[in-house]
Amino acid sequence: MDDYFVSGDADAFSPEEFAEIKLCLETLLSVRAGTQPMDRNFGINADEIIGRPTEIAKNILSVEIIEKVREYEPRAEVDSIEYEDSAEGRLVPHIHFIKGEVE
Repeated sequence: MDDYFVSGDADAFSPEEFAEIKLCLETLLSVRAGTQPMDRNFGINADEIIGRPTEIAKNILSVEIIEKVREYEPRAEVDSIEYEDSAEGRLVPHIHFIKGEVE
């Protein structure tokens, strides 16, 4: 995914922890699944989204983001995802995260 926005509840984290989690999420969202050596599941599976009707693509992408954040960054939890439709027909997710329940 090329375009996305990640924000979070900065008050729930220390400044260092917030910056670290935000960077981890930005990295996770910017990688295409299947391209990361040693962990082909890391990243977003864009092949499942491309070519789908907009509303279906939004649903598939939302589930993908929520599951990947849960798996790879348990310190954060997706609170909401809103979409901006770009002029080129690209979906631009705005992901807001909160503090996750780390066991």
